[in-house]
Amino acid sequence: RPVRSSPSMLRPLFYAERFLPALRDEGAERVLTFAPVPGCDFFQPRMGLLQAAIPPHYDAIPQPWQAIRRFNPVRRLHLRVLQGFEAEALSPPSVLLTHSPRVIDDAQRFYPGVEPRLIRTGVDLERFQPGEALPDRATLLFVAHNFELKGLETCLRALALLDGVELLVVGNGKRKRFAQLAERLGVSDRVQWRGVDPELEALYRTADLLVHPTFYDAAARVVLEALASGTPPITTTRDGNADLAARGGAVLEDPADHATLAGLVREQLSIDRAERAARARAVAEDVPADALLDKMVEILTS
Repeated sequence: RPVRSSPSMLRPLFYAERFLPALRDEGAERVLTFAPVPGCDFFQPRMGLLQAAIPPHYDAIPQPWQAIRRFNPVRRLHLRVLQGFEAEALSPPSVLLTHSPRVIDDAQRFYPGVEPRLIRTGVDLERFQPGEALPDRATLLFVAHNFELKGLETCLRALALLDGVELLVVGNGKRKRFAQLAERLGVSDRVQWRGVDPELEALYRTADLLVHPTFYDAAARVVLEALASGTPPITTTRDGNADLAARGGAVLEDPADHATLAGLVREQLSIDRAERAARARAVAEDVPADALLDKMVEILTS
């Protein structure tokens, strides 16, 4: 049921005033929203809390665009309005559902009176399964649409420090700037640009590692998919799934630290592939999609 609003920053208010009453009239007992809609029963910020998510987004933007976007008065107003809706959506009796410890920490920092409930985002263990590595050379996999935010520059600079390693880039991000960077670094012959690849599951299975030096992720889905595929992920402490990655792969402190990323890649590649795959898969088996869906249904209906 479309709900139009002008300006777009007021969309949560239009949902609260028009859509929620319609749902109640039709007999809805519980309303779960992913956007900050005042008056909802359950709020699950899939992209993370606005209070915490927006500032790190700017870190990945090259200067001078970072300064221009950060101090753009229209963007600042838009953000303030949405943060206000977020605070209303978290007001009692609404319940905050979180899908990572990162979001719990952010909630306790910015909304100390809120008591969040943790429900991990599960992974399909049937769809994503371990497989055989590519025989020619070690292969790193990068999967994202926002190349800047997810740290592709860090990956390319780390690749320049690694011999005999190939990087597969999957996603429809802005390729031109990063292709030019790869050329300057002398690694363009070891980078494959796959776009939106329908064979993503196969790429997970055959890659040796997932590299995901993200500047911000509430809970990176690609980390879970890599773990289920037996492919150890390397993410950052800014990722909500960093605790899972630490058990099945490695975690980077600074998303821009390409030298440390290269070192972590070498460290992971020195471990026997079968051992790496078994450890990663074991972590994924702790967060199966079906069991976590059952947990969410239990909470929503309690």
